[in-house]
Amino acid sequence: MLIVFGPAGIICGVLTFCILSVKNLGGIVPIAILYGFFSGVFIALPGVCFVKLTADKSKIGTRIGMGFAAFSFGVLAGGLGGGSVIGSNAVDLHWQHLWIYGGCTMMASGVLLFAQRFWLSKGKVFIKI
Repeated sequence: MLIVFGPAGIICGVLTFCILSVKNLGGIVPIAILYGFFSGVFIALPGVCFVKLTADKSKIGTRIGMGFAAFSFGVLAGGLGGGSVIGSNAVDLHWQHLWIYGGCTMMASGVLLFAQRFWLSKGKVFIKI
């Protein structure tokens, strides 16, 4: 399951950068569909991964709570950080800067998720689960 997170993060980052070149509705629809598909990984799989990574099954609830508490920092940085990147001038909002910020943070998360996966598998590419 961990092998899915890294590629999904990088693909979502690339799709976020692709939004910069969109000029009409026909361009945003495929990006929205693909982004929805690949970002669904971050909604569906974290709980399953927390259970898989917990050796002592009596601590599953604690691990899930701690994991989602860690996710909250990303949500906080995304929402408030994104708002500060856009700016407060109602006439000239900097949406391009927001897409660059979002793409960079998503790509960074994808790289960190790849690193985590290789750290947990001790550098092996293919492992038996």
